[in-house]
Amino acid sequence: MTSVLHRYVLRELVGPFFSATAVLLSLFYAMVLVRGVEFLLGSAAHPSDWFMLGASMLPMLLPQVLPISLLLGVMIGFARLGEDGELTALASVGVSARDLVRPVLVLAGGVCVVLAITVFFWKPWGIAQMRQTAREVIERNLLGDLKPGTVRADLPGIVFHADAVAPGPVWKRVLLIDERDPARVSVLSAPKAEATFEHGVGMHLTDGVLVQRASEAEYSTTSFGEGTMLLNVGDALQRRNTFRFGHEELSPMDLLRGARAAEANGEPAGAFWAGFNFHLSQLMAPLALGLMATAVALGSRKRSARTAALVAVGVYLAFFVLSRVGLQLGERGVFAPWLAGHLPVGAIFGLGVLMLARVTRRGAR
Repeated sequence: MTSVLHRYVLRELVGPFFSATAVLLSLFYAMVLVRGVEFLLGSAAHPSDWFMLGASMLPMLLPQVLPISLLLGVMIGFARLGEDGELTALASVGVSARDLVRPVLVLAGGVCVVLAITVFFWKPWGIAQMRQTAREVIERNLLGDLKPGTVRADLPGIVFHADAVAPGPVWKRVLLIDERDPARVSVLSAPKAEATFEHGVGMHLTDGVLVQRASEAEYSTTSFGEGTMLLNVGDALQRRNTFRFGHEELSPMDLLRGARAAEANGEPAGAFWAGFNFHLSQLMAPLALGLMATAVALGSRKRSARTAALVAVGVYLAFFVLSRVGLQLGERGVFAPWLAGHLPVGAIFGLGVLMLARVTRRGAR
C-alpha cells in the first residue's frame, strides 16, 4: 500500500510542477528576450537565431526556474489533496507527514540531478552558443543596416556610400572613406562589395581602386582585382550585446579555475570560492525547499491552491534574498566562503526538518 500511496502522491505533485515550470519558463524567456529586441529584430536577424538563442538560454534559466517550480508544485499538489479531504482521510488511517514527504524527496532528488547535469555540462555549451549567436546576429545587423547614402555611428571613422544594395548584403558602386588613421586616410571605390565574416566583420571588394595618402601632399593609387577591408566593430558589439548576465554565466568549474588562478597569482580568491560554494549549494536547494514546502503545506489550515501559490512565492523570495545576502557576505570576506555559500540552503533545510517534525507530532491539519 505504501508504494501505491507514494506513486499516487507523486502524480499529484508532478502535474503542478510541470505546469509551473512551463509558465515560469515562458515568463523568464519573455523577460530575457526583451533585452535583445534591438538586435533580434534587426535587418539581418533570422528566425533560426531566435530558436538558437532560446535553446542556448535554457540551461541558464533552468537553475532559476526549477527550484521555485518544485516549491509551487509541492504546495499546490498538497493543497489540492487537502481541498478534496484526502489528507484528512490519509491521516485518519495512520499516514503521517513523514510518509507523505517521501514522494517529495523523490521529485526533489530528480530535480537535483537535472540541475547538476545542466550546471556542469549543458550550461557551458549554452553560454558559449549564446555568445556566438548574439555576436553573429549583431555583426550581420551592422552590415545589413548599411543602406545607400548612410553613415553609421557604429562604424567610427568610416564614411560609406553605395548606389544600391541587394540581399547578402551586396552593395553596388561603393565609395568608402577610412579616416580611422588621420595620418593615412584611405578612399576605396569599387563597382561591387559584399559582406564577409571569414576573418572578422568586413567588406570584400571587387575590381576596386584604393587611394591612400602617403604624406601631406602625396597620394598613392592602387588598382586591385579583389580585396577585403576589415571593420572595427568591437565597441558596437559590446554596446549592442545586452545578453550579459554577470556571474550567472560562470559555471562551478569556471569559478574553481578562477579561484585557483587567483591563489596562484597571490590575489584574493574569496569571491571565487564564495561563488563556487554558492553554486554547489544551489544544486541541493530543491531538497531543502521540498522539505519546507511539505511542512508548510501539511501544517496549514487553509488549503486552497491560490493560497498555496502565494505562500510558495513568499517562501522562495525569502530564500532568494537569504541566498544573495549570504553570497555578498562571502564575497566581501565577512563569512568564510564555504559558510556563506551553504548557509542559506542549510538554514532552509534545517528549518524544514524542524517544521516537518512538529507537523508529524501533531498530525497534518
